[in-house]
Amino acid sequence: MKRAALTILAAWLAGAAGGAAAAETPYRAEVFRTAYGAPHVVARDYGSLGYGAGYAAAQDNYCDFAERIMTVRGERARYLGPGEKDANVVSDIYHRGLIQSGRLEKLLAGDVPGGHKPSADARSLARGFMAGFNRYVADVGADKIPDARCRGAAWIRPFDETDYWRTVMAGQQPTLMAGVAGAAPPGVPDLAAPQGPAPRSPVPEGQGSNAFALGREVTKSGRGVLLGNPHYPWDGINRFVRMHFIIPGKLNFVGAGLQNSPSIGIGHNAHVAWTHTVSTARRFGLFELTLDPKDPTAYLFEGQAVPMDRMDVTIQVKTPEGLKPVTRTAYATRFGPVVETPTNPWTKERAFAVRDAPVDLRGLDQYMVMWRARNVRELQGALSRFQAAGFNTTAVDAKGKAFYGDIGPLPFVTDAKAETCAISETARTSWKTMRIPILDGSKAACDWDSDPKAATAGIYPPQALPQIFRDDFTSNSNDSYWLTNPKQPLEGFGRIFGEERTERSLRTRLSLKLIEDRVAGVDGLGAPKFDLKTVQGVLFNNRNLGAELTRDSLVGLCRRAAAGANPELADACAALAGWDLKLDLDSRGAHVFRLFAEKGGLRFKVPFDPKDPVNTPHTLDVDDPRVLKALVDAVAQLRALNIPMDAPLRAVQTEPRANGERIPIHGGPGPEGIFNVITPVNLVAEKGWTKIRHGSSWIMTVEFTPKGPVSQGVLSYSQSSNPDSPHAADQTRLYSQKGWDDLRFTEAAVRRDAVSKTVLVGR
Repeated sequence: MKRAALTILAAWLAGAAGGAAAAETPYRAEVFRTAYGAPHVVARDYGSLGYGAGYAAAQDNYCDFAERIMTVRGERARYLGPGEKDANVVSDIYHRGLIQSGRLEKLLAGDVPGGHKPSADARSLARGFMAGFNRYVADVGADKIPDARCRGAAWIRPFDETDYWRTVMAGQQPTLMAGVAGAAPPGVPDLAAPQGPAPRSPVPEGQGSNAFALGREVTKSGRGVLLGNPHYPWDGINRFVRMHFIIPGKLNFVGAGLQNSPSIGIGHNAHVAWTHTVSTARRFGLFELTLDPKDPTAYLFEGQAVPMDRMDVTIQVKTPEGLKPVTRTAYATRFGPVVETPTNPWTKERAFAVRDAPVDLRGLDQYMVMWRARNVRELQGALSRFQAAGFNTTAVDAKGKAFYGDIGPLPFVTDAKAETCAISETARTSWKTMRIPILDGSKAACDWDSDPKAATAGIYPPQALPQIFRDDFTSNSNDSYWLTNPKQPLEGFGRIFGEERTERSLRTRLSLKLIEDRVAGVDGLGAPKFDLKTVQGVLFNNRNLGAELTRDSLVGLCRRAAAGANPELADACAALAGWDLKLDLDSRGAHVFRLFAEKGGLRFKVPFDPKDPVNTPHTLDVDDPRVLKALVDAVAQLRALNIPMDAPLRAVQTEPRANGERIPIHGGPGPEGIFNVITPVNLVAEKGWTKIRHGSSWIMTVEFTPKGPVSQGVLSYSQSSNPDSPHAADQTRLYSQKGWDDLRFTEAAVRRDAVSKTVLVGR
């Protein structure tokens, strides 16, 4: 084994290498890098752990995080100008309003009733993380940051712990930012065109995920196996990064987390592995305010007019003439801030306030407890204690017990309350179509309920949330909790949690078929049941359920049309007939089916049956004229783009990297029924789709063995967002080749395989 090259950075403290001085040093960490730039931090305490993690994060993705800090400080317009459609102004008004509210400082001081004051360890980890970022800039110099995107930028300034907590607070209501920042009473010009209150899809745009927790009954060893497969954006602040935390004798946890955090959100220790999937639960609600006829900034509550709270927010905007102050007035109510959207305007008669189910500052403490869980029941206990996970958790332990739970903050709004307290057609439509409650803000009885067992007021208690333990498996692919395991459907929960006994997505159906086929050993991957290699094979087999259900009928329809009124379909018919029904790089014709599906061609004759949810609906409805039209339109588009019908996927689906490199990417869009989700964009002539918007991101597989956990993973878009980094494309190529990298769970493996080592000592 090649010996690791060692790089020792100079300590900030004179004589820090000496014993006495070292004992007085706040931070000391070792940062090892193994293959593909994967960082492993070994430290003596949480502050030092954060210090090493922050330094490593800055090396990989400094510009993204620095821009995020500029955002949460409310300074985008100050440094970048107003932005397109005043986007930076809207952002700054929103974030400066959060700062001026003082809620963060009150939470940190423990002055918010029912709020969570972060533990000393959590604050040390956060403080060290930000200090590590600052250390990196001090070492390289702001004018010499390797990433040209922010090198020498005026907004590069030292960070502090408060900046980190601001990123936590700011991330809890992103969909409503424009609506809150732009809300204005009648007669006052809007700041910007407000956005809608929430995505209409249960899954936020650009996010998704798959998860398998495979228990003792379905694994070859009788121990646990896990697949974690979040589908997150390939660009921007919500990228995952790999990380490994070791405090000898106290903590060992490896996996990945979002690049703006010192937390590893998906990973494993010696006993438990878990992953998260995007939940269908609604995390916020609206209140419909009946306004005082004499004053549109006062609302009626229990028969009394209550003035809205007002706060003037001033930001600085960069213009050609210099900085210009812009002031807006933000309005708030007993429920939360006033929000304005196209469907919910602020009129003389009514307005709307938004209330979210707050995580506040509980998240980091929750994960720090989860990192030390010894089995899935302890993991469930941590989730229940903090209720800070805004998504599903799917987990398995070394003894082969599998778990699923959507144990997070959820507005305590029953179906009965949502219906009884809806006082307008707007409210009734919102509940019916989006499951977002809009409640009567004039009555105390219509406020959210509370339970003393919940982590904070206004949310369901943990025992009322969907959760299950199994010895065979739990799974989730972004539909609701209902079919986590078809042998034990979870039912009887309110609509705010998700839908029950309704049609599942093709991806969910395929995920359950993949498990069923693997347990039976009929998927071509060898003997029945799961181990590390077979769970990897299941993900990367790139099956397309939509095509499996419809291709043969579609080819028949295509050939009949080609022999008659649509001879231009002949090449497409041949390509579809020869397609292997996969989304592998050498699969030919997959792109024809993709456009057919995107144009609404997947229409089934046999409807959904709640008694057979995995297998229905099915059978292509070839008599529906929209099916043939979708195929004709798909072929016409490909012909116009000069893309051959029988082109291999590698030629039409790529991800760009530096110096003109185009890396071919396997997988495809989830709505077609593809488990390994890849959502491409930028369909251009002759080249196909030239960018990946989101999809398989951090992919982690874990198998517990008698000797401990064995784990491998791949970060599809690579560790660094700096285009010139050697680690901006290496794992992307690995993903393209269906390759895997060892996570090197033990400290001995890390030290053995390290290609670099950095010793950091500092304040």
